[in-house]
Amino acid sequence: MTLRRALTILCLAAIVAMSIGVRLMQVVFVDREPLARALDGFYDRQWPQYPHFLADLREHTKPGDTIAVVVPAMGWDDGYSYAYYRASYFLTGREVLPLVTPDNRRLPQNFLAAKYIAVFGVRLRVPADVIWQGDQGALLRLRR
Repeated sequence: MTLRRALTILCLAAIVAMSIGVRLMQVVFVDREPLARALDGFYDRQWPQYPHFLADLREHTKPGDTIAVVVPAMGWDDGYSYAYYRASYFLTGREVLPLVTPDNRRLPQNFLAAKYIAVFGVRLRVPADVIWQGDQGALLRLRR
């Protein structure tokens, strides 16, 4: 290796090292477990049992199933958007059909198109068979 190449590599390493912030380097070496524990459940504080409910739904459905979600807050900004997106995350491989649009229009066609209706924290009075029931909700199949 020539002297010029060695100096070039050394200068490049110095530039890279100086451009990395101290805070960025701390992230690599700091224990983030206490922060993870503190944030666990942060997004689920409105309905703390909802993730457990979704995990149970995942066990009782198969990939490819269509599921509509009914929750206490059926307004998009009142909590339905959270319920819908959280369900889409937990129920990967299944198609979660929204029952409300972002401008709060109802989508009854999705209710009828879904193979299952996931009901959390409310009672739904429709002709349906109970596929699974837990403390916080149930998985229903509409009678057609």
